[in-house]
Amino acid sequence: MEFGICSGPEIAEAARAAGFTFIDANFGDLVLPAASQAEFEDAYAARYAGCALPVRNTNCLLPGGYAIAGPEANLPKAVAYCATGLGRAGRLGIKTICFGSGGARKCPEGWPMDKAIAQIGDFVRALAPVARAAGVKLVVEDLRTAETNTLNMIEDIRALIDDVGDPDVGILVDGYHWTLNGDTAEQIVRNGDRIFHTHVATTTNRRAPGEEPCDFSPFANALAQAGYRGDMAVEGGIADKSAPALRKVLDILRAAFK
Repeated sequence: MEFGICSGPEIAEAARAAGFTFIDANFGDLVLPAASQAEFEDAYAARYAGCALPVRNTNCLLPGGYAIAGPEANLPKAVAYCATGLGRAGRLGIKTICFGSGGARKCPEGWPMDKAIAQIGDFVRALAPVARAAGVKLVVEDLRTAETNTLNMIEDIRALIDDVGDPDVGILVDGYHWTLNGDTAEQIVRNGDRIFHTHVATTTNRRAPGEEPCDFSPFANALAQAGYRGDMAVEGGIADKSAPALRKVLDILRAAFK
């Protein structure tokens, strides 16, 4: 497995010195989907062009204001925003685009859950060919129930992506969300063929490995049984961002996720 960090470019130099191999960046911050091409190019040159590590994955696909579930959903608006960003991400060599976006995909109170899931499916179905044309994979994340009320469990995501039917749409399993949701190792093993990316953090306070006690073995064992050997990014608070401290984080990950 290869290990990276969910962050902007400011951590990249220390992370590279520690042995991490990639950055998992905020989608909107990296590709500025609402900005003109010239504005994007200027911002990228100023912020990311000298990044000490490659940006290989992105997170936070849709910001607030882009609802895709419920009576206020605006699918064309959301798809247009993402399509611009996907094109730019593809040209930057991004590997996976994470669709977490708990607020955007939340089913509002009083709205039928089956309709919300159908709307989310329509959104993913509309984006799938755009992502394929850009050369990136779209991954749906298993967010915890405190962040959203749709697609919390791996089996629910699998049902949705099977319905979409695109081989480049897969699953991102976040060990923090997976644990808090009470999801099972069986679901990771059963759906290993569709897991394209992973995130990791401690369970109690969502910190980087080593900052508080956390047993990663259930998550690690499930991924090993699933045959997963892809990327894993730390998505949690990091108190000390120096290279020696980050090296300790990486050592814990390498020991746990063999």
